[in-house]
Amino acid sequence: MKIRTVILAAAAAAFASAAAAGAQTATTPAPKARPAVAAAPAAAAQASTGVAAFDQAPPVPPTPPSPPAPAAAPAPQTPPAPPAPRPGTSPRSPRASTGEATAPTPEPARRNRGQLINLRLEFTVTDQIGAAPPVRKTITMNVADGESGRIRTNAEVFRKNTAPTIVPLSVDAYPEIDGTKIRLRASLEYQLLKDAPEPELPAGKTSITQSVTAILSDGVSTVLSQSADPLTDRKVTLEVKATIIK
Repeated sequence: MKIRTVILAAAAAAFASAAAAGAQTATTPAPKARPAVAAAPAAAAQASTGVAAFDQAPPVPPTPPSPPAPAAAPAPQTPPAPPAPRPGTSPRSPRASTGEATAPTPEPARRNRGQLINLRLEFTVTDQIGAAPPVRKTITMNVADGESGRIRTNAEVFRKNTAPTIVPLSVDAYPEIDGTKIRLRASLEYQLLKDAPEPELPAGKTSITQSVTAILSDGVSTVLSQSADPLTDRKVTLEVKATIIK
């Protein structure tokens, strides 16, 4: 009789345990109930003591939250490129500070000077009308090698039935020694006066301006130019003799 009671109690306990496990499965997931065979000895032991025991699974501990993933390191940012200069403009150069010394100004190139030698220039102006004896005028100057010389002569002439006339005689010279020769640039300004063809008519005049460059030999006379009067047979000759003074 006791054995039958124990078996009925074990069956009731198993049925109650299955009902409790179904209720827990509907609400929260729980591990499966132990098999009835394994729980029978425990139920039989509890039934022998007159107490109905129910096999309940211990509550499942809550799953600890997973640690947050480490944040990725921010990527290095590239510095922005400087703005491009506007077309048609050039970048400004920094101003020089007042404390800095300014660069020295380059000296102007000096002109090459000639040798320390003088040249004696003798200009002869010959004025001749037709077959009449010529009239000669001589002009002399000493000029250093590579330098220049200039002579200006003006004469005031008073003539009948005319206002006073200024008669110029000007010579410019630029000699330069070139090896054994002399390079000379010379110019002449001269004025020719004419007598009046009749007492009632005024006298006339003719102006001559010459400029020439020639190669001369030391101590040798050279004719530089010869000019003619456009109205008469009058002619003017310019001759020069260059001598190196040693």
